[in-house]
Amino acid sequence: MICVSLSNIGFKECLALAEDESFVEFRFDLLDFTPEQVQQVVSVSQHSIATYRPDGKDPDRRMQTMVTALKAGASYVDIELESESYYRKELIKTARTHGRDVIISYHNFDHTPDALRLKKIVAACKKSGADVVKIACQVKGEEDVRALLGLYTESDRMVVIGMGKQGLITRIAAQFVGAEFTFASPGRGKETAPGQISRQELVNLIDQIQFPFVREQYNKTQKDE
Repeated sequence: MICVSLSNIGFKECLALAEDESFVEFRFDLLDFTPEQVQQVVSVSQHSIATYRPDGKDPDRRMQTMVTALKAGASYVDIELESESYYRKELIKTARTHGRDVIISYHNFDHTPDALRLKKIVAACKKSGADVVKIACQVKGEEDVRALLGLYTESDRMVVIGMGKQGLITRIAAQFVGAEFTFASPGRGKETAPGQISRQELVNLIDQIQFPFVREQYNKTQKDE
């Protein structure tokens, strides 16, 4: 499943994309919307994630936006692992009340911790109340990719992202290793993270891998018959 991240766009464009795409992430820290607009864009979406990364500006607005999104029907709420206890507990309580899933996320824009450290981070996310654990780290080599993809054995519900050009394989592999979902942009120039590509580009790459496999399985079936 591919989730299209929406950021740095106006209300009308966001509303149109929320209606057209089957699964979207609202980066509300990068969307300047009123509470009424938040309610509207979330309510028209089929499947969505409410995200508001800490911006140090207005914590009350951050809380209000996320609560509004949950009440409007957001499927998931994304809460950073390092978030303040009050913020995390209040949003988890609201999510549980409305039957939404909680994502506890860890981001490292500098590097990928070693495999042992990553496993401890996953455990910390679970302990903090995660239904889904999300790990996103900057990738600098093949060892980082292996450490990240190895995390899929640590939890049934995971999203693991290798940021940067060398991490692209983690976005493609998500389709085949049991990821809850992966992220893409609505188009070029509208990325929300290093190494993110457009939904269409990601679909094309996945198809290039998947179609030969499907043909191989079909041919094998025909021979068996």
